[in-house]
Formats: sequence, C-alpha cells, structure tokens
Amino acid sequence: MSDEATRIAALTARLSPAGAGVVLGIGDDAAVLAPLSGGIVLTVDTSIEGVHFRREWAPLRTLARRAVVAAVSDLAAMGAKPRATLVALALPADLGDDAFLALIDGTADAARETGAALVGGNLSAASELSLTTTAVGEAGARVLTRSGARVGDGVYATGVLGAAALGLAHLTSGRAGEPGAAAFVARWCSPVARLDEGQALVAAGASACIDVSDGLLRDLGQLCAASAVAAEIEIERLPMLAQQREQAHALGLDAAALALTGGEDYELVFTGAASAALDALGTRLGRIVDGPPGEVRALDAAGKRLTVGAGGFEHFRA
Repeated sequence: MSDEATRIAALTARLSPAGAGVVLGIGDDAAVLAPLSGGIVLTVDTSIEGVHFRREWAPLRTLARRAVVAAVSDLAAMGAKPRATLVALALPADLGDDAFLALIDGTADAARETGAALVGGNLSAASELSLTTTAVGEAGARVLTRSGARVGDGVYATGVLGAAALGLAHLTSGRAGEPGAAAFVARWCSPVARLDEGQALVAAGASACIDVSDGLLRDLGQLCAASAVAAEIEIERLPMLAQQREQAHALGLDAAALALTGGEDYELVFTGAASAALDALGTRLGRIVDGPPGEVRALDAAGKRLTVGAGGFEHFRA
C-alpha cells in the first residue's frame, strides 16, 4: 500500500481540471471558488462501512459515487445549483492502491454527473472505510426549506418510493442475483440527485421540500414539524416501479410499508398549492392538514388511518 504522499499524487494526476468557477482546485491547502451570484448553500454527509454499506454489496467505485450523490441530493432539496464537493476519505489498512483509485474514480464520476467539481478533501487512516462529502451549492432566486408548507397544500414526490429499500433487502438477504432484483438493487446502488427538479420547484412555486434519505414518513414528518403542520398520505397513490409489489412479496415484505419507511430513495418530497407546474414534477401523495406538528397519517383507499410505525433510518435508536 502506498504512503499518503504517493496517494495524493495519484489522486491529483487522476482527476481532470476542476472546471468553470474553480479558481484553485486540488493541490493547495484549500480550494478557491469564484464568487457566487446567489447565496452559498452548504451540506455535509458521511457514509460509513458497516453502517451505511458493506463492501460486498457493490464495487467501491459505485459506493463512492453513491456517497457523493447522497450529499449533493441535499442541495437538490434546497433548489440549489451544485458548485463543488470536498471528500474526506478514512481508509483501513487492508485497502490497496487499486481500491483507493476506484474510490477516487467514483467520487469523480459523481462530480461530473452533478456538476459539483471535486476541489479537495482529506485522507486519513481508520479502522473502517468512510467517505465524508461536503457539497457547496449556489442558491437560485430563492431557497427551498422545510418550513414553508401550509394547510391545504398538496404533498408530492418525484420518481418512485421504496425501490431502494427493496434493493437493499435483496442485498442484505443475499438474493440480489435473483430474477427481477436488478432494477431494485440498481436503485440502491446508483441513486440520482434530483437537481433539475429541485431548481424547477423553485420556479413552480413549491412551498417546502426535503429529500427522502431516511424514509417518507420520517422525512415528511420533519418537514411538517418545521412547518408546524401535519400531513395525510394516501397509500394507493405511492409511486412504485413495475413488479415492486411482487418483488417485495417474494421477500416477505410489504411494498407500501417499504415506500413509507424504507429510505435512501433520494427523491424529493415537496408541497405547494395545486398547479399544473407541480403536477408535472411529481406524483401527488396527499395533502397538508391542520394537526399536531410533524404528524403524518397514512390512509387506505377508504380513508381509514393505518397504523404504520414511523420507521425510517435512525442512527441512535436503542
């Protein structure tokens, strides 16, 4: 395994020039960006082996790309335009040079795809592999927050929900190679930051937004708590991939429960007054209502409230 200086040199040589808006990229004590015309939007996210992923689930290049996209997804939820990323890698002793370069390639893949130039970071030794990404964005005409939802607003979601959680279930059960599993495994392994949609939501007049990282009920509940409102979700409206219910059933799981509590979809859940513009950006799931702040009620086709645990990912659950 190469020493730190050799790895930094390999990293620098492997990455292309950072691109427009970067005055000074990798190679100095800090990066320098050109002034932003809008406000600066900052976020940080960590992906840790044994907590967020296992190496046997996917190639390291895929896992590294995934870690960066998860951070950039927070910029999408704010309606911001990505400008740069910084990635801190904590590397265990058993990680060889080829594996290290695969990680670098994955972070570079995400940078190219999202437009968030990789401008620096840090390398350190650790007992387990982890990737911590700081993402820098530029605010548009306004910033979407969690606190703008109003009673009467619709609740919407981009894309589909629960597919990533179903893919994770295939991975953890050792059934990722079974027929029909590939589409769901890909949803977990290769999420997409909904950047175009986030910026379009600003123009369309969305009142609040959050990305689904910890599960629809948990994340929408956070949005509702910040807005001092409650929400009602109709489970029949939950958007899913073809065969999602059948694949969930084959694993002994409930597709609707996964869509409500699974997490890691990195779709955007947003609110706003009903309009053709918002309808074009997502599926309407329900509505914002008066009620205990943060409460989210799941309703069946007859309007009966279902008992569904808050679920979602919780780092410090006992």
